[in-house]
Amino acid sequence: EEPDVPTDTAIKIMALFFASIMFLAFTTDPIASGTKEGQRAPALEGMGYNGTSWTSFNMDDWLVDNWSEADTTAEWLVVEFMDTDCGFCWDAASDMGQYADYFSKTGAENWDGPVINFVANVAELNIQGHESSRAEIEAFRDKTGNENCAKGDCTNRPGNPHSFTYIDDLGLDNMDSWKVGGTPTYYLLQHDGIVAWVSSENQNEQLSDAIFRLVGDE
Repeated sequence: EEPDVPTDTAIKIMALFFASIMFLAFTTDPIASGTKEGQRAPALEGMGYNGTSWTSFNMDDWLVDNWSEADTTAEWLVVEFMDTDCGFCWDAASDMGQYADYFSKTGAENWDGPVINFVANVAELNIQGHESSRAEIEAFRDKTGNENCAKGDCTNRPGNPHSFTYIDDLGLDNMDSWKVGGTPTYYLLQHDGIVAWVSSENQNEQLSDAIFRLVGDE
């Protein structure tokens, strides 16, 4: 008796089809990449200034790949997109310094939630008069040097010297990949790089209030 060749072929095709579906299900990341809340943030790389020297920065080094809600020691991350010639960034510098000093430490004198790290991604917007340099980035962060920032000598910007890393994005690579529309823009990222909050979607809520609301009960 001759075998039913068409039937055998159809079974093989169906088996291959289901095997392909299973493979995709186990290997495809179900979370979309992007900068909206609930999406996985794009890469953030460049040379970073920590107050002493410029070294290679990769945001992935600050994240936890296989984070679960049971891990209460993992650290969150705030990414600020700013421009040293942006007046709004100048005005916000004092608050950003205070937030970073408060939320990046835990203990009796600080808050009781998980550590939240801060980084500033410094762009040079395509606006007349917005001409920056690494020397200006250092001067804005540290309040030193003889550079001019948004509203005058960088040493006169509001607040104290900052303690967090500043990334050189004068070429706008990170700004473009994150599709940031203007500065300052703030992102609060979970331990695994998922965007928990973005200022452009929450214009009536301050960054500090968002941190207390989203992270404070963790």
